[in-house]
Amino acid sequence: PMAEVQVVKKETANLPCDISLPDPRNDDVILVLWYREDLGRPIYSVDARDRSFQEAERWSDENVFGNRAYFRSTSRPAILAIENVQETDAAIYRCRVDFRVAQTRNAKVNLTVIGEQPINIHSHSFSI
Repeated sequence: PMAEVQVVKKETANLPCDISLPDPRNDDVILVLWYREDLGRPIYSVDARDRSFQEAERWSDENVFGNRAYFRSTSRPAILAIENVQETDAAIYRCRVDFRVAQTRNAKVNLTVIGEQPINIHSHSFSI
């Protein structure tokens, strides 16, 4: 199933990613990779292969989100927040979660960017 996220341009998009552990007592998340499907390569990662998940190393592709993206692992579900969204950010993204024990989990998110909301200013003319 694909999640649908719509966001107004220049706002913040929250892309969901389920990192919940199938067996919390005997497993850990070791790697979260975000792909942009049309690029076919990771654009954001949270790497906890050699450390605890709270101290995981985060990387964001300079040519995609740069410092506009950050991963919130404490949200339920976890989210990749993208600030100041642009029309060029509209795409299908895939979140891949690798566990130490459990099978890898993949989930897709379709991000739609809506044009900026117009501000309507009504002008009234009065005749005296």
